[in-house]
Amino acid sequence: MRDNSGLAMRDGQRDIETISNSLASDVRLAMITAAFPDVALILNHYRQIIYYNEALLNLAHPGEEGAILGMRPGEVLSCQNLLNENNGCGTTSSCRLCGTMQAIQQCLLTGQQSKTESRITIELEGQIHALDLEVVANPFIFKDETLVMLVIRDISDTKRRQLLEQIFFHDILNTAAGLNGLLYALESPESDEEYKNTIAWARKAGNELVEELLSQRTLLSAESGELHLNITRCQAVQLMEEVASYLSYHQIAENKKITIDPLSHGAQFESDPQLVKRVLINLVKNALEAIPAGESVRLRAKNIDRTLLFSVNNPGELSEDVKLQIFQRSFSTKGPHRGIGSFSIKLLTTTYLKGRVWFESEAENGTTFFVEIPLCLKPDCLGSEQRK
Repeated sequence: MRDNSGLAMRDGQRDIETISNSLASDVRLAMITAAFPDVALILNHYRQIIYYNEALLNLAHPGEEGAILGMRPGEVLSCQNLLNENNGCGTTSSCRLCGTMQAIQQCLLTGQQSKTESRITIELEGQIHALDLEVVANPFIFKDETLVMLVIRDISDTKRRQLLEQIFFHDILNTAAGLNGLLYALESPESDEEYKNTIAWARKAGNELVEELLSQRTLLSAESGELHLNITRCQAVQLMEEVASYLSYHQIAENKKITIDPLSHGAQFESDPQLVKRVLINLVKNALEAIPAGESVRLRAKNIDRTLLFSVNNPGELSEDVKLQIFQRSFSTKGPHRGIGSFSIKLLTTTYLKGRVWFESEAENGTTFFVEIPLCLKPDCLGSEQRK
């Protein structure tokens, strides 16, 4: 039994090639895996790929095909968690929450089949893609050695459909039904005060309905690469004021405050104002949902060199598990089929606004999300580094 205490340990390339050639010479194995509609991998005890079928090449874009041998699943899929990590797949702090990693380890530990779902965010040619995968790990005995047969099915389309069904057929339908009821109440109000209150609630419901629809339309266009930018001159404080005014009528803002730091820089910049507002709306909505009544969310803008830094702060600290998964597409602290807000923030900011997004969260200073974008988004303004 090999020592697997170090998650970064690997077999050498010569050992990988030796067992890979042995597996490739097994005609029955080749026939079976070739017939799989899903990705089939065989991993050694160090989670390295020693065999794979052609379906992998439809899911991953690793460059040279031969380079796949010896890699780990997250490496061949270009997992974003590995961008600044030298020790590879399975060694980052986020990896302990990875469904693929959990399935492989459980299979190696128990010798039994392990099945789970896994979320992974990848970046290919500057474009962010979110994958939802169904992962099945089975023990595979070959020449008295225990290996892992890993079958991966891309269920991203199914997850997206479930998400849309949840939003359109549940959340939006409930909002629309509530709005309809309020309109009926306006037909025969008992007093002027009731009439004013009903109008106020109807306006909140209408705003929420429009915001959900716009959010979904923007996200779908962004994921498909069909989102077109409308770059104009904007003013930072004005955009924040519009976001605060818009969300002040939202149901989640009831008895909560949205404030703009008076020291914010009133910088002018050239970008897509609707896209910037969409990012800020999602940030502020998440912050409002995280705080109790009586608390406030604070927005700030700061001009730093050739960039504009927006920040959204709220009291309270995120849990460690949330910190590690916050930008994944299907992850949400609000229950299943709700994980789009934080993912869309990162997708829109990095892919379309050519910026970056990150957060800091601690008990003393609360949780702050930062969005940094260039002061000028026009192609002739962007430096070579931002073009990448």
